[in-house]
Amino acid sequence: MSGMRGGGGGRMMGGGDAAAQRAANATAPKIPDLLKRISQLFAPHRRALTTTIVLVLISAGISVLPPLITKELFDRGLFPAGGPNIPVLVELVTAIVVLLIVSAAMGVWQTWLTANVGNMVMGALRIRLFGHLQAMELAFFTRTKTGVIQSRLQNDVGGVAGVLSNTISSVIGNTVTVIAAFVSMLVLSWQLTIVAVVLLPVLVIAQRRVGQVRARIATKTQESLSDMTAITQEALSVSGILLAKSFNQQQAETARYEAENQNQISLQVRQQMSGQWFFAMVNIFLSIIPAVIYIVAAYLITGGTDVTAGTIVAFTTVQARLMFPLLGLLRVALDLQTSSALFARIFEYLDLVPAITDRPDSHAVRPEQLGRIEFDDVVFRYPQTLPRRSRASRSRSSPGSSPRSSAPRVLARRP
Repeated sequence: MSGMRGGGGGRMMGGGDAAAQRAANATAPKIPDLLKRISQLFAPHRRALTTTIVLVLISAGISVLPPLITKELFDRGLFPAGGPNIPVLVELVTAIVVLLIVSAAMGVWQTWLTANVGNMVMGALRIRLFGHLQAMELAFFTRTKTGVIQSRLQNDVGGVAGVLSNTISSVIGNTVTVIAAFVSMLVLSWQLTIVAVVLLPVLVIAQRRVGQVRARIATKTQESLSDMTAITQEALSVSGILLAKSFNQQQAETARYEAENQNQISLQVRQQMSGQWFFAMVNIFLSIIPAVIYIVAAYLITGGTDVTAGTIVAFTTVQARLMFPLLGLLRVALDLQTSSALFARIFEYLDLVPAITDRPDSHAVRPEQLGRIEFDDVVFRYPQTLPRRSRASRSRSSPGSSPRSSAPRVLARRP
């Protein structure tokens, strides 16, 4: 989407450079009653949306149950007094497997619902916008860049399908997951929860900072690739080759391409290395938090607090699953803003009023009248000039003939 303005709002949701996304959102038009108009688009799919929300809530709740069952698995199945209890172990393992299968099935169902509703709304909106653009006057297309129009029709409308999965589902799912996980951690051990609450923000902030740096490098890489493509198209086209040979600029063009190529190589290396640092930091922090929890648990056990092996394993499993939902919640405001900007750009075009419209009493032309043209009280004018009335107030032409009139060639309906 390089070079296009006003589009691509939906493509960046859930990732990318947050600063660049906020700057793009700031250019979105202000549309009155935007939320009401958005809700009207999804109104025909109310039942599917309700089912999706219920599935998200249930799936988020189920996601925190396996760690709690893991605690019982360790305490009652593997390490009870008197040795492992095989029947209890089989029962708990079966429960975990069933929960995982149910969660996966509900995830597939949820994906189908969101994809189905999102694409149906997108398709209807795309047809509606395309038809509205067909009704716009020629002057609209002469003053508006083709890339901007295509961006609204393809990028912005195309992003509608991702609003459900990238915004609604993620906001609800992440919120429920974080709340349920914190409740589970408090039930397991409020002392260890305090330690995790202190350390988790450090991990989240570190990942967010590194992720933003990597996103900016990726953006620069794409811009560099676009510049290389533009140089190739300019220099290796027929006109470009003729121009370079005419003015003996072959070496200059090669040097320009070489400079951009070196920039691209540098950016590619930086992007790969930033990814390596990113995952290295994730692994370090993910290893540090459980290690700190083990130390704190040892002090608690030494002090007489009842902390079992199952509690420690279950607790570290729950806190490990908190990281990505927390990262998602940090982007809630940006995702909601991006979704609103996406629809605002679409409604801006839908609210455009064509300069030429049919009269309220207009009707379809009868087949035998097709090809006949009649001008009645026609005026013409150039922009920013007073209208000049045609001398011929009425003129007719039959199918296959040209209208004969002393009126000028540039004709328009009288305002």
